[in-house]
Amino acid sequence: MTKLNHPIRTSVVSTALVASLAFTPALGENVSAKANASSSDAGSSVEASETSLLKQGDRSEAVESVQSELASQGYYTYNLDGIYGPITKDAVEDFQSDNGLAVDGIVGPETKGALSLSGDQTEAKSETETQPETMNLNSTSSGSPSDSDVVATAESLIGESYTFGGETPSEGFDSSGFINYVFEQNGINLSREHADMWTSDGEHVDSPSVGDVVFFEATYDKEGASHSGIYIGNNQMIHAGTEETGVEVADMNIDYWQDRYLGAKSFD
Repeated sequence: MTKLNHPIRTSVVSTALVASLAFTPALGENVSAKANASSSDAGSSVEASETSLLKQGDRSEAVESVQSELASQGYYTYNLDGIYGPITKDAVEDFQSDNGLAVDGIVGPETKGALSLSGDQTEAKSETETQPETMNLNSTSSGSPSDSDVVATAESLIGESYTFGGETPSEGFDSSGFINYVFEQNGINLSREHADMWTSDGEHVDSPSVGDVVFFEATYDKEGASHSGIYIGNNQMIHAGTEETGVEVADMNIDYWQDRYLGAKSFD
């Protein structure tokens, strides 16, 4: 930002004043600091305070940390990408509304404090409850993702767009449309919806191997399996995520997926 240049004024300083300043170095330093501040951008104090705020359009590790907190408490259901977009803003506003905060979609000190407190309470509660099922990701396959034709097809589609109801690369994919397309390319026809794949197709397995499909529930307001991805090893999957991310690789170790894991199936 442009700094304002002030003209230098000369004045006569009394001997007494010089002596006074000589014996009060701390005061002199403070005066100098204030003089420098006044000669810099007039909005510097506002800028300093704004750096502690997170709002739509920001991109940082701090945003990713907020997304992680929101995800662990069920408000944020997408990728931890550090991008403060409209989905993150909506999640922040929902949290603020539920916790009696000003609903502005901006993460300031009060919202950060409430997130941290709620996160501690959620963690303490989860430690005292018995989880109905945990994700077992000890893959029984000794191969690598390149050993699977299904995975190779899925990898070739990374970066394709997300479109609700989409079933092809040209129109984009929704989550179940992506699974259907990948397996169709490998000669396997599956049910169109996640719930039907889970109940009717393939075989249930105790832990996923490369090329299997991993299923999740409660990813939105629907009973049973509501999302799935193709397991590629190392606790990762390829899935059609959101309109913001499209087809992508996702880390299944994060709390969001762990809490919603339903199981795995083989469609060989």
